[in-house]
Order: sequence, then C-alpha cells, then structure tokens
Amino acid sequence: MKKENMPKVMLLSPLFYERYADNAEILVKKNRPYLVLLVEYRSFRFAIPFRSNIQHTHAYKFESEKSKRTSSGLDFSKSVIIFNDDEIGMPAHIDSREHTEVMKRYMFIVEKFQKYIDDFIDGLKKDPLQPKYKFSSLTYYRSWLLKDDCFNEKRATGYKVLLHFLAWNLTFLSVLRAWA
Repeated sequence: MKKENMPKVMLLSPLFYERYADNAEILVKKNRPYLVLLVEYRSFRFAIPFRSNIQHTHAYKFESEKSKRTSSGLDFSKSVIIFNDDEIGMPAHIDSREHTEVMKRYMFIVEKFQKYIDDFIDGLKKDPLQPKYKFSSLTYYRSWLLKDDCFNEKRATGYKVLLHFLAWNLTFLSVLRAWA
C-alpha cells in the first residue's frame, strides 16, 4: 500500500472542538478525545470516529469477538470535515486487532464510506431530510457538501461536452480526409 493510501489514525485537536462547539451532533468526550480515521474524498478530508455501541448500519463494524460484543467500529454518521491542519491533533494508537483489521480492509472501509457520503449528499437534496440522516454530524456541512456536488456535476457535464466536441471534430476530419 502506498504511503499516501496508508490509514491515518489521529486525534482531533482541542481547536477543532472549539471551532465547532455549536454543532450538537459532533461527538465530544469530557475525559478523552475521539480517535478518528482520516479519509480524503470529493476534495474534502473527512475524520471518521472510532466508537463503541454503534446501533445503526451507517458504519464499519469491527469483526473481532471483543469488538462484536461492544459493537465497535467506525461511525460514518458522526464523521466531520477537516478544513485546517490545526484541527488535527496527534497520531493515535488503537487496539492491535482493530489496527490489523483497518490495515487489511482499508480500501473496503473507504469504499463503504464513499458510498455513505454519496448517499448522504443525495439525501440532502430531498426535503425533508430522511430520518436516517437527521442525527448525522455531516448535516452541519450541508452547504459545503452540496456546493462540491454541484461543482462535480458541472465538471462532469463540461467533460461530456468536451468529449462530444472532440468526437464531432474527429468525425469531421475523417470526412475531410475521405474527400481529399
């Protein structure tokens, strides 16, 4: 696995919690910070928290016996977006079994998370917001996620127009060559 694709388990900085204190859905522990897995997607850097007692399906749940008993994993619904490097704290260590599982299943976890983000953005476009997304911390980032989605759709449309134009020109050049 390339270094840039290696899982990064970090802490969020106290500055992050100060900046987003008004978002009630962001997880805060008084005695200890949350560990997060950093994932880049759609031009954003997401922090996915490690949690126990996950009672929904919008997560990756670890497969060890201990993890199954505590229902621990990565909770996609409580992910946050990191805009500044100073919002990331120190590197963190997780349980060795969970670390091994994250290393082995990293690409699967990322793909599952990306699907959650895509579905979440589609859900943001519907009114009212679906109950399964109501308590997601990502609702705080609604305007950024929708703006990025709009930008990506425009970029994709632009590429399609460009490809159509190039295909038309190639066809036109082929016709000219045939006449010559």
